[in-house]
Amino acid sequence: MFLEILCNAHRVPIELTTSGGKRRILLDGRELDCDWIPLPEGRYSIIVNGRVFDLGVELNGQTCTVASRNGTYTVRLIDSRHLPSGRDADQGMAGLQRISAEMPGKVVRILVKVGDTVKLDQGLLVLEAMKMQNEIRAPKSGVVKEVGVIEGKAVNSGEFLISLE
Repeated sequence: MFLEILCNAHRVPIELTTSGGKRRILLDGRELDCDWIPLPEGRYSIIVNGRVFDLGVELNGQTCTVASRNGTYTVRLIDSRHLPSGRDADQGMAGLQRISAEMPGKVVRILVKVGDTVKLDQGLLVLEAMKMQNEIRAPKSGVVKEVGVIEGKAVNSGEFLISLE
C-alpha cells in the first residue's frame, strides 16, 4: 500500500508491505522492520526496529491524530487512489499492481481469470485463514494480468496472488 503523510508542509512517502510474515515500512526511502497490534479504545502497540511504542490514534477522514508519551501530532494521510487526477475515482493507482497475501492461508475460490475487467473493491479471490474466509478485493479498477495461485493450494504471507493493470 502506498501513502503519503503530510506533516508541517513536508510530504513523506510511505510504502507498507508484508513479506514472509513480517511487516515492513519504507518511510521516506528508509526501510523499517515493524509490527503492530490494535488495542482497545483506538490504541496501538507498535514495534519499530525493536523499539516499542504505545500510541493513541484517531482518524477523521484524511486527518490522523497520533498521541504518544512524547506529545500529540496531527498529520494528513494522502492515499493516491483517492486524489483528483483526471481519471475516474474508482480507477485507483495507475500502472501494474501486484496483490500479495497479507496472511498465510488456503485459496478457497478464485473469482476472476486473466483478461477479466474488474472494478474497485470487486472480489478477486477467497482466502481461508484461521478458519475464516476472507474475500480479497481489487484495490483499483483494471484488467487482471496474472493469477499466481491455484484453488485449494496454501499460500504464505507475502506470496503473490494476482496482478491488475
